[in-house]
Amino acid sequence: MAIYMKFPSATGNVTEQAHTDWIEVLDSQWSTSRSIRSAVGVGSNRESSSAYVSELTVTKYIDNASHPLTVAAFKGMPAAEVQIDFTRTDHSGETIFRTITLEEVIISSLVNSGHNQDRPTETLSFNFSKISVMDAPELKDGSTSSQTVIFDLTTSNVA
Repeated sequence: MAIYMKFPSATGNVTEQAHTDWIEVLDSQWSTSRSIRSAVGVGSNRESSSAYVSELTVTKYIDNASHPLTVAAFKGMPAAEVQIDFTRTDHSGETIFRTITLEEVIISSLVNSGHNQDRPTETLSFNFSKISVMDAPELKDGSTSSQTVIFDLTTSNVA
């Protein structure tokens, strides 16, 4: 499995045909949760809060995309869109099975990490106003069927 990221002002080192010049991602994390309150003895009458969506965090090697990402972090200027593709290898090459698209993205954190024998990495956290998650699971016959959910953090609307 490989993970690739496209950030508007940064050119990465990826050479895979469908993701040329994208940024290789080593790790990606984000979550959604909600608080649910349940009165004792009334389990069927639960109340929940709005969905909480965390910032999305990626870890990558320090590479030629690092400088423009650092500039974007210092300036705090929103990027219109950041796309992250999760791929797997099958008989036809790399296939995308999940795409996460973020809109109005601001880098909220950039952490550099280096160890004596290891290649240095950096971890970036992205704050955003809208997230789209497209999944393309493989069906029994080998075909895929894509499904997308979009969450707008400014309105709490799900589409």
